[in-house]
Amino acid sequence: MSTILLLFLAIFWAMQIFANVAFKFGSAAGDKHSRRWLTGFLAGNIVGAGSIYFVMRIYEMMPANPNLAAMLIGCGGFVGSQLVLALMFRSRLRGVQWLGVCLVVIGMAVAALGGK
Repeated sequence: MSTILLLFLAIFWAMQIFANVAFKFGSAAGDKHSRRWLTGFLAGNIVGAGSIYFVMRIYEMMPANPNLAAMLIGCGGFVGSQLVLALMFRSRLRGVQWLGVCLVVIGMAVAALGGK
């Protein structure tokens, strides 16, 4: 994989993680009419929508492997969000949840190593 592709994946994942944190931050207010809720909603949607630019660029860079691109895009954002949300909001992951995270990471590695 090229350096620019890895950079775009990292930027996309970071934007997805930020969007998920913003949504959680906003929803913690408990009142959808609060300023905090609106801030989280707007920040999450603006950053999340902006991340789609990188999705398009990643697909451009991997025209022969759209399935691999989709897997890397989705799984990286998912795993990153799980870990950051657990850390920031002090949510303890159980052993089986850690196993799931590890299996997703291993699956990403196996798929990426088998791709072009």
